[in-house]
Amino acid sequence: MPTQPGGVPPHFIVIVPGYTGSKLRDRTTGEAVWVDFASIPKNPFLWDDWVDHLLETMAYPNDNLEPAGMMDEVIYVPPWAKQEHYSRLVKALEAMGYQADPARYPETGLNVYAFDHDWRQDNRISARQLGEAIERWSVHHPGAKAWIIGHSNGGIVARWYIEKEGGKDHVDKLFLMGSPWDGSPKAMTMLFGGLETLFRRRFNPFNIAERSRDLLRTFPSFYQLIPIHDPFLRDVNNNLVDPFSDVSWLDNDQQQQCLLDAQRFNQELGTTLSVETLCFFGRKKPTTTYGVVRFEAEGDWKDIEWHATEAGDGTIAERSAVHPHAHAKLPFAVGHGDIYVNPGVLEFLQWELMDKYRAPERAEVTTPQLSVLFEPNRDAYAPNETIGLVAQVLGPEDLAGQRQPVEGAAIHAQVVWQEPLPGDEPTPSRVKPLRHQLSSAVEPGRYLGQLQAPEQEGYYQLMAVVDVIGQAPITLSESILIEEQLA
Repeated sequence: MPTQPGGVPPHFIVIVPGYTGSKLRDRTTGEAVWVDFASIPKNPFLWDDWVDHLLETMAYPNDNLEPAGMMDEVIYVPPWAKQEHYSRLVKALEAMGYQADPARYPETGLNVYAFDHDWRQDNRISARQLGEAIERWSVHHPGAKAWIIGHSNGGIVARWYIEKEGGKDHVDKLFLMGSPWDGSPKAMTMLFGGLETLFRRRFNPFNIAERSRDLLRTFPSFYQLIPIHDPFLRDVNNNLVDPFSDVSWLDNDQQQQCLLDAQRFNQELGTTLSVETLCFFGRKKPTTTYGVVRFEAEGDWKDIEWHATEAGDGTIAERSAVHPHAHAKLPFAVGHGDIYVNPGVLEFLQWELMDKYRAPERAEVTTPQLSVLFEPNRDAYAPNETIGLVAQVLGPEDLAGQRQPVEGAAIHAQVVWQEPLPGDEPTPSRVKPLRHQLSSAVEPGRYLGQLQAPEQEGYYQLMAVVDVIGQAPITLSESILIEEQLA
């Protein structure tokens, strides 16, 4: 594997996709089961049989199915998610300089790996399998640790591996992408009522809601997505309804055992984070957050009236997506199924993966007549903090190839607003530029100055215009970050 750039700690990346994010195929025939869209019959009269075969084959357990790579097609399964294909994330990592494409590199040459898994099974099983995969990949990267990107349920799998399977000794960083720490009421909507749509609306007349509900109730992992701390169900009199104590909404003992085991799973997992964790979450999308249960006269569950607020990403409520112990909590106005390909998220991810470890590049211009170096004393400042400025101006090369200091240069610096920090709202008004003229220092050709950082957080351009008599003005700029420091 090529040496990683700059001072980036040695690592390799593991992507753990979310629910429905891994392909599943028949072990015997090698044919894709979840999901081969090309196998959908052209004749609509055959659609019912195709849907019936898919749902029957997907029921758990079916040991004849095995994972076969991350999904590379859009998955449309409301109300759960409209999910972008993960190959866009892989391409973004390639653009950052990683060797991420298994079609171009052998496993020994990759430094990005996809953990495809059977997302139907108990997340404990997936977590143990993740540990086995990371152990195998670690052989190719002596001295390196895994940095995990976990989307949705993939973040839950990663957390169980780290906290319960010894993963904290092999993982350095965890990036949670729209991953719940306390489930999602939407999981309950589907376990109770099934899917609204499976891939396309023309399949809906084939009793998709009831058939998909029966299918989902066979998946142990899906029960593990029901919140255990959030009192998200009430009756018409506003009394709490606990889906774990009143299990009459389920059909049989096997389903009830899956539900109670899921409760134990989440109680055991808790909220401990043993590695550095960054939590990316979506917001401002209508998201199901609570429901009102209506009962039959004899006490059986009749139906649930669901309600949404804009406190989530369309699938995961914000209260669950924001992990209470994350080292950083990063909000973006983005949906659940495309958070990992959002440009703002990817920009911030690149900073965390690569750019913050690299030596800062200095603003420098060299012409036949002048050499000008301009830099702040740091790259990041708190609001109203003093920014120290340094510039060096040298003239043309002499016969020995040396440049002599230039005195009497006029250097004007200013701080100009560029854009908000990732996750922040756009600033309501442009920040007024701050200006300062640098003064000559004791050392010839060296100029010093100070500016007070703006009050508004954000990315800024620190610009300087250098005027030397007889020469055209030179403009240089440096990017700086203004952000309130954590206590």
